[in-house]
Amino acid sequence: MKILAIRGRNLASLEGDFDVDFTADPLLSAGIFAISGPTGAGKSTILDAMCLALFARTPRTDQAKENNVRLRDVNEEVLPQSDPRFLLRRGTASGYAEVDFLALNGHRYRSRWSVGRARDKENGRLQSPRVTLYNIDKEEEEQGTRSELQARTVELIGLTFEQFTRSVLLAQNDFSTFLKAEQGEKASLLEKLTGTELYSSISRLIFEKNAVAKEAYDKVQARIQGIELLTEEAEQELQTRLKESEAVLSALEKAKAEQQALQEAVKSTGQQIESRQVQQKEAAAKLLRATELLNTARKEYEQGIQDEQRSEADFKALQQELQQARKLDVRLDEVTRSVKETETRLREVLRRQKEGQDKLKAARTRQQQSLAEIAHLTDWRKRYERKESIAEQLSALLLHLDTAAGARQAMEKSGKTIETVKQTAARLIVQLETVQRTAGNKQAALRKTEEDISKLEQELKQQDIEFLDKQIESVRVERENLLVEQARQTASGDIMELRKKLQEGSPCPVCGSTEHPTVTHSVASEMPKLIAALTLQLQQLAERKTSYATGEKQLNQLRRQLLQLHKELTEAEQSRTDIQGRQKLAETQITREEAIRVESRETLEKSLSAANRLFGNDEWQKAWQQDPDSFRDTLTTFARQWHENTEKLQQLQREQSALKAECESYASFLPSLTKEVEEATLRHDKNRSELTALQAERSKLLSGKPADQVEQDYNRRKEELKERLKRLQAVQTEQSGVADQLRGISDQIARDLEKASEDLLVRQKALSDWSESWNRTHEGEVLELLLPRITQEKNEYAFRLRTQSENKRKIASQQEELEACRKQSERWAKLNDLAGSADGAKFRRIAQGYTLDVLLSYANVQLRDLSRRYRLERVPETLALQVIDRDMCDEVRTVHSLSGGESFLVSLALALGLSSLSSNRMKVESLFIDEGFGSLDADTLRIAMDALESLRTQGRKIGVISHVQEMTERIPVQIRVNRAGNGRSYLEVI
Repeated sequence: MKILAIRGRNLASLEGDFDVDFTADPLLSAGIFAISGPTGAGKSTILDAMCLALFARTPRTDQAKENNVRLRDVNEEVLPQSDPRFLLRRGTASGYAEVDFLALNGHRYRSRWSVGRARDKENGRLQSPRVTLYNIDKEEEEQGTRSELQARTVELIGLTFEQFTRSVLLAQNDFSTFLKAEQGEKASLLEKLTGTELYSSISRLIFEKNAVAKEAYDKVQARIQGIELLTEEAEQELQTRLKESEAVLSALEKAKAEQQALQEAVKSTGQQIESRQVQQKEAAAKLLRATELLNTARKEYEQGIQDEQRSEADFKALQQELQQARKLDVRLDEVTRSVKETETRLREVLRRQKEGQDKLKAARTRQQQSLAEIAHLTDWRKRYERKESIAEQLSALLLHLDTAAGARQAMEKSGKTIETVKQTAARLIVQLETVQRTAGNKQAALRKTEEDISKLEQELKQQDIEFLDKQIESVRVERENLLVEQARQTASGDIMELRKKLQEGSPCPVCGSTEHPTVTHSVASEMPKLIAALTLQLQQLAERKTSYATGEKQLNQLRRQLLQLHKELTEAEQSRTDIQGRQKLAETQITREEAIRVESRETLEKSLSAANRLFGNDEWQKAWQQDPDSFRDTLTTFARQWHENTEKLQQLQREQSALKAECESYASFLPSLTKEVEEATLRHDKNRSELTALQAERSKLLSGKPADQVEQDYNRRKEELKERLKRLQAVQTEQSGVADQLRGISDQIARDLEKASEDLLVRQKALSDWSESWNRTHEGEVLELLLPRITQEKNEYAFRLRTQSENKRKIASQQEELEACRKQSERWAKLNDLAGSADGAKFRRIAQGYTLDVLLSYANVQLRDLSRRYRLERVPETLALQVIDRDMCDEVRTVHSLSGGESFLVSLALALGLSSLSSNRMKVESLFIDEGFGSLDADTLRIAMDALESLRTQGRKIGVISHVQEMTERIPVQIRVNRAGNGRSYLEVI
C-alpha cells in the first residue's frame, strides 16, 4: 500500500485547492520529506485530508470523545464536536479531500470525501458528506453505498482506520497513547491491530462446545437411566401366556368366520329380495311412462301432417304477388341509383360555389389589410424622416460611440486604481513601522540570548563530564563488588564463623596459611555502611550528571532560540525590503495610471466631437452619459426598424396589384357556378319524386317484405315441418320397443323373487342350528364379547414383550452413544480448562501476551538505535509495560517515570514497532509522523533522524511534521505551509 497524492479544497486554514503529488519530483525522488510551517498554519490538516478521503474520519476529531458537547455552525445548526464536517472552512460553500493510492491488488485508486452546504450558499445548512471510489487504471467508478465504499477501501489498502493510524500515520499527541495506556486499552488496541479478536471467538467457541458436549453426555445418561427392563422370569411367563392366548384366539376367530359366513348368506339373500322388489316397482313405472310418450307422439305426428298441407296452399296463393313485387324491386334499384348520382353532383357544385365565394372574400380581406399596413408604414416614415441620416450612417456613429465609451471606462478604472494604490501605500507605511519596531525588539532579544549562551557555556566547561563518567563507573564497580561479596558471605554462614576465629600469625585449619588477607573482622562488620556510602555517592554523581544533561538541554534550547531569532531577524529584513519595493511599485503604478487617465480624456473629447457632427447637435450626450449601452442599443434598434420598414413597404406595394387581379378573377367565375347549382337541384328533385311514388306502391305488395325473403321463409318452414314429422316417427318406434322390453323384465323379476324366498328359508334354518350348537358348547357365553377380550390379552402380552426387546436394543445403542459423548466431553473439558471462557478473555489474554512480546521485540530493535540506555519489557502475567535502565544497573522502572524526551523516544520506538507489527502481512511504503521532536536535545534528535533515515532505506517514503529548526534544515525536500493572512494558508513544495 502506497500513498500517491493528497488533494483537497477549503479544509480548515487551507483555503482553495491544494495538491501534494508524490509521483512527481522533488517528492518522487525524496525518501524523507518534511511538512513545515508556523503553528496553526495547517500542517496537520494535510494528514486530516488523507484520513478523511480514506476513512471519513480523522485522529483529531476522534479524540473529541465527549459527543454530548455540541457546537454551533454558521446557520445556528448544532453539531457534535467530533463531526469531521467542522473541517470545512468557514465562509466557503463546499470542500473535499482526495487521495490517490496504490492498492494491494496493484491497481491505482482515487478515494474522495466531499461535503457542501445547502443551495451552494456559504451560510447554508451542512449536507451529508459524499464518498466516491474511482479505479484510475480501469477508468471506472466503484458502485455502492457510503458504508460499502468505505469497506471496499479498507479491503483495498488492507488496513482499518486504527491500523492505519498505527502503521502509516503516527498522529499528533498520540505517541504515548499505547505506552501509558491501561491494560484494558492495550488489549483492545492489540485486538484491533493484530486481529486477535479471532482468539476471543475461539475461546468463546471452546466454552460453548464444552457446555454442549457436557449437556449431551448428561442427556444420554439420563435417557439410559429412564429405561425399565423386566426380569427373565417375568419375560418367560409373558411368552407362555402369549402362546396360550394365541391358540384360543385362533379357535375363536375360526368360529367367528363360520358365524359371519352364515349371517352374510342370510343377509345377502334378504338384500337380493329387497333389490328385486325395488326393480319390479321401477320397471312398472317406466312401462307406464313409455306408454304415455307413445300416445303423445302419435297425436303430434297427425297435427304436423295437417300443418304441412296448409303451408303449401298458402304459398301457391302468393305466386302472382311475388312476380309483381320483383318487377317493382328492379325499377326501385334504377331510380335509387339516379337519386344518388344527382345528389352527388349537386353537392359537388355547391362545394365549388362556396369555395369560390370564400376565396373572393379572403382575397378582398388581404387587400384591405395590405392597404392599411401601407398607410401605417408611410405615416411612420414621415414621423421619423428627420432621423433617416442616423440609420444610414449608423456604422460610423457606433464606432465613435464605442471609442468614447471605452475611453470613459478607462478613465473610471484608472481613477479607482489610483485610489486603491494610495490606500495600499498608506497601509505599507504602517506595516513598515511595525516591522522596524519588531526588528528592534528581536535584536534586543538576540543580544540577551547570546549573553545567556555564553554564560551557560562557561558553567558547563567548568564541569569535566568524562571524569564524572569515570567516577560513576568506578563507584558502581566498587559497589557491585561489595554487593557480590556480601551475598557470598551471607550464603555461607559457616565460612564467616571460621573467619571470625582466625588470628593473625596462627595457621588456618583449612589451608595452613598464617596470613589471612581476604577480609578483616573490622571490614566485614563495616561492609553495609560502605555499600550505603557508595550508593549515596553514586546517587550524588548521577544527580551531577543529570544537572549537566539539563544544562546541555538548556544550552541547546538557547541555541535553537538563537537560530530562530536570527531567522526572524532575516525575515524582518526581508519584509522591510519587500515593503519598500512595494512602495516604489505603488508610486510607479500611480504615475502610469495618471498618464492613462489623461490620454483617455483626450480620446473621449475627440469621439464626442465627431459624434456631434453626425447627430447635428450635442443634445444626445445627456442620454448617452446616463447609460451608454442602452443608448447604443436604442440607435441600433431604430436603424434596424427603419431598414426593415422600408423593405416591407416596398414588398406590400408590389403585392397590392397581384391581390387586385386575384379578386377580379374570382368575381367573374361565380355566376357560372350559380347556374350549375340551379340545374343540379331540378334534376335531383325530379328523381326523388319518382322514387317516393315507387316506394309507396311496393309497400302494398308482400307487406313491403322482399320477394326473396318471403320465398326463403316458406322453404325454411317446409323443411322444419318435414324434420319434425321425421323426429315424431322415430319417437313412436323407440317408445314401442321400450314398452315391449319392460314387459319382459317385469315377468323375469317376478320369477326371481319366488326363487329367492325359498333360498332365504333354507339359510335362516342353518344359522339357527349353528347358534344352538355354540350355546351348548360354551355354556351361553357370547362370541362377540369373548373374542375382543382374548384379543386384548394377546396384544398386551405381545406389547410388553416388544417393549422389552426395544428397551434392550435402546440400552445397547445408547451405551455406544454414551461412550462417544464421554470422550467428546472430556476432550472439550481439557480445552476449556486451557483456553475456554464465556467472555473469550482467557485465550485472548494468552494471544495478546504473545503479540505484545512480538511487538516489544520490534520496538526494542528500534529503541537500540534511538537510546541504548533503555529496553522495554512486559510486566510478567500482565499487559503492562516497564523499562530496564541499563545505566542504573538494569534497574526496573515504570514507564511513567520517564522524562518528556525519554517518553518520546520510547514511544517513537513503540510506534515504529506497532507500524511493523500492523503491516507485517503487507508492504506499507508510506509513513507520516506528526510532531513530538521538540522535546529532544540535539544528540537525541540526531539519533532519531538517523533511525528515520534507516527506515527510508527499507523502501518507505517518510513524511515528518515538526517545528524543530535543525530537523527541517537537515531535510532538503519540504512541503511548506505558508500563512497568507486572515487565517488562510497555502502550500508549496520546495
